[in-house]
Amino acid sequence: MKIIKSDWSLVKEAEEQGWMASMTGLVERNRTELNDKLSNYFREQLPEYNGSYDEYEGEDILFSINSYLEDNEIDKSPLDFPITNGTDVHLIPITSNLKLKVLVTDEYYGSGDYSKYVLIDFFMINENTTMGDVDMLVNFIRDI
Repeated sequence: MKIIKSDWSLVKEAEEQGWMASMTGLVERNRTELNDKLSNYFREQLPEYNGSYDEYEGEDILFSINSYLEDNEIDKSPLDFPITNGTDVHLIPITSNLKLKVLVTDEYYGSGDYSKYVLIDFFMINENTTMGDVDMLVNFIRDI
């Protein structure tokens, strides 16, 4: 029987192994030479990218990502803001060697205070990820 891991657990494992690359200049505590190289390469291609989308921009971003999933016949449930209070972590396959981490948050703090946003600021790599994979990610980000 094959155990299917959640996107959240896959991200945590990748963080521990240094396989999460930053898109915004934030850095993981565990890094590899390849992680640094690909992270720097992404930021050279999109130097103004900040990866944070408020609730209104976030709706459009989620729509674009869901269209990508559908158009590419990726077997993944559509992304949406959490039904209950919280944060969902999603990994979107861009290439066979690169997955985009998408954080979707809807937190209510009481008294009308809340945070609702989409955060796309890291991507997951493996030992075979190349600049060509990052180029595909850059094109994806430009299209959403």
